[in-house]
Amino acid sequence: MMNAKLKDEIKYLQSASDVSKITKGFSHDEKYLIDGNHLLRIFPNHEAKKRRQEFETINKLATYSEFVPKGLEFAALKGNDKAYMILTYIRGTDAEVSLCDLTEDEQYTAGVFAGRELHKLHQLSAPSNYPSWFTVKKDKSDRYLKELKQINMDEKIKRMLEGYIKDHEHLMKDRPNMFQHDDFHPSNIVIHEKRFAGIIDFQRMDWGDPIHDLQKLGFFSKRISVMFTKGIIDGYHDNQKVDENFWSLYALYSAIHIVSALVWAKKFSPKEFELFLGYSLDVMKDHENFKCTIPVWYKNEN
Repeated sequence: MMNAKLKDEIKYLQSASDVSKITKGFSHDEKYLIDGNHLLRIFPNHEAKKRRQEFETINKLATYSEFVPKGLEFAALKGNDKAYMILTYIRGTDAEVSLCDLTEDEQYTAGVFAGRELHKLHQLSAPSNYPSWFTVKKDKSDRYLKELKQINMDEKIKRMLEGYIKDHEHLMKDRPNMFQHDDFHPSNIVIHEKRFAGIIDFQRMDWGDPIHDLQKLGFFSKRISVMFTKGIIDGYHDNQKVDENFWSLYALYSAIHIVSALVWAKKFSPKEFELFLGYSLDVMKDHENFKCTIPVWYKNEN
């Protein structure tokens, strides 16, 4: 049940006839759908500075694409240690759930539109004083590789991943610093009436190489629908031939993501680690233990 004080303080709630709590997702925000049109997100006040940046960035992104939410209100709650934002709500169901109801052609078309819109969002440049992508990402990657060494798993896999990443991390040098959604996968892509409807959940947004935003395709998206995932890549490239430079970076970021995913899952729970280890082995198989930059599922569908 929603706190009555919230209804008094947030104007969007005062005349609302239907307010329902949203529980799906990993975010710690309290989330409410207001009259099917607006999304209320409530979060700790100590996050307000970062979340205001998210709010302002979402509104900048809305000038590049019509398929993202719009920020309507941002404020702190009085006499409380929390703040909130109100966003427009994108109607539909997340692709993880809804893709199974689409034909393969519809899945591919939805993916193409998702890829095209993501490419539009990648036109937003990082703040001018933001550090270089290579510096930021290499530092994170080194930390995760160090933690991976402490995990009890096949040593050959750990050596292979570290060797591949170290041999190819130079590719990250001089890459552009642009907007990154940083959590682009089917759960954050909305389908409505069997069509792509939008991209949501910008809480993890970051800045850096835009190709990095596609790192989870082989890990999550391909498991839901190969055709949808292929469509994303083709749409991102405006259905032009995908060059080797892209695939080299894509493979590198896929390997880096495996490392970070395993480290995160190990801390989360044994069950999650086993699940992510299985996903990781699939990605490695798709790239023939990273002897190939183009995943087999993409080649087989072309």
